[in-house]
Amino acid sequence: MNKEEYEKESKKHPILGTRASESRLRVSSWLRHGCNAFDAKRPTSQPLSFWTEQDILQYLKQFNIPYASIYGDIVENEHGKLMTAGASRTGCMFCMFGVHLEKGENKFQRMKKTHPKQWEFCIHKLGLGEILDYIGVDYGKDKFWQ
Repeated sequence: MNKEEYEKESKKHPILGTRASESRLRVSSWLRHGCNAFDAKRPTSQPLSFWTEQDILQYLKQFNIPYASIYGDIVENEHGKLMTAGASRTGCMFCMFGVHLEKGENKFQRMKKTHPKQWEFCIHKLGLGEILDYIGVDYGKDKFWQ
């Protein structure tokens, strides 16, 4: 059963943690529907739509809410702005979008260290290694696989 079938059958709809500031499409949707798109073709609720990244980091820090360790500690920069000491954004771990633009260690090199089973699946079972080889992105392949 896919998500649309589940929603239709169960009469339940998703609550999403997306922010309007993340894209023009999300801004447009928020301006059209607000936080709750009850009248949309696929009804959803986005209660964080109007929150900023600073709002979220402040809330997490103030109320000591646990979050994924890949982001590292929440720290202040020299201008008093909150930021994460680790990853600033993660997205889908299998997505290669923009990996060729990453400076330093890229998401697949980090994944090999932090989630080796998922790395193995992505690189060898899904075949992402062939694509990354083709576009010239180092993903931490072993000598064995060369």
